[in-house]
Amino acid sequence: MKREIINLILRRSISTYNINKVNQYIKRNYIVWLGIILLLTILGIALMNVFEPKKQKVTTESNDAFFPSTQDTSQKKSSSLNSGYILVKLENYLINWSYILDIVAYNKSFIMNDTAWNLDQYEKIIKSIDKKNMYFSPGNVASLVEQYGDLIKQHCNHYKLDWRLILAMIRQESYFNPEAVSRAGAYGFMQIMPRTGQGLQNELNLEDTKTPTNNLTAGMYYYATLVGSFEFTGEDKYKFALAAYNAGLSRVVDAMTIANYFGKDYTKWSDVKDFYPYLASNQDSIHRLVWPKTGRPPGGTLNNWQEPYKYVEYIIFYYENYKNYYPSNLEEPKVKKGKRKKK
Repeated sequence: MKREIINLILRRSISTYNINKVNQYIKRNYIVWLGIILLLTILGIALMNVFEPKKQKVTTESNDAFFPSTQDTSQKKSSSLNSGYILVKLENYLINWSYILDIVAYNKSFIMNDTAWNLDQYEKIIKSIDKKNMYFSPGNVASLVEQYGDLIKQHCNHYKLDWRLILAMIRQESYFNPEAVSRAGAYGFMQIMPRTGQGLQNELNLEDTKTPTNNLTAGMYYYATLVGSFEFTGEDKYKFALAAYNAGLSRVVDAMTIANYFGKDYTKWSDVKDFYPYLASNQDSIHRLVWPKTGRPPGGTLNNWQEPYKYVEYIIFYYENYKNYYPSNLEEPKVKKGKRKKK
């Protein structure tokens, strides 16, 4: 009897010792376990979408550079394309690991009544995560306006551009410094690259594009031509033109092509900007899908895709704030008042 009691006490002691040892191990490595749980959660969400039942079979063809009409694009959207788009987005947020906690924090929003993924709900979550607290200071804009405000307004009136948008571009490009020179060799208020400057100098018959006046003249003309290139996108033409001003027209077209491949509206900047990360050289698997003949973007890969992405965001932010400082140079469209019918 005593032996049995002793054995029982020993077994309980060993069991308690093992439990304590496991608890200590977990406490020492809780960060690792937390990371594993988070990754498994994200993986589970992705797998739920991958194996969801497809409602209809949709076939798409991908050419090297092809944009169907907006109506055709909307007809090609399907749950399968949305699935691919969501996986692309999830991969992006896994690469940018700092967003993982934010996505998991919103996990109750992922609970759907239907087995299909709710894309609209997902995009609302991502937009709420993407919001950034940005601080605005006007900078030396008053001095610029005093010296060159009339010149900027004159050209903007001709091109039908809001001059406050140009102020925002100068703020982002050179911080109002006419002598600014970038590491890549861009110079002046508008940070014009030497090769581009030479072409603009010949086209506009300017003596140079380095003096402040000529730099502004050439830069505003160049931006206006880019805006005209994206006229088919409606009001988003200004954002597309900003992205092209920063990283080149061909890069914008390539991002549009990828967005179209995944069934998104390539005429909306809010859709296209999310596909800039897939211009990077390490996204060759997507490049082979979108451009099966060449396996690479026609405009070349873009590893520093964050730059045009943030460039547009910052300039629009400054532009919205400069609206509070200066009135517009453009006439607001007059609202036609309907004639009242006599009773």
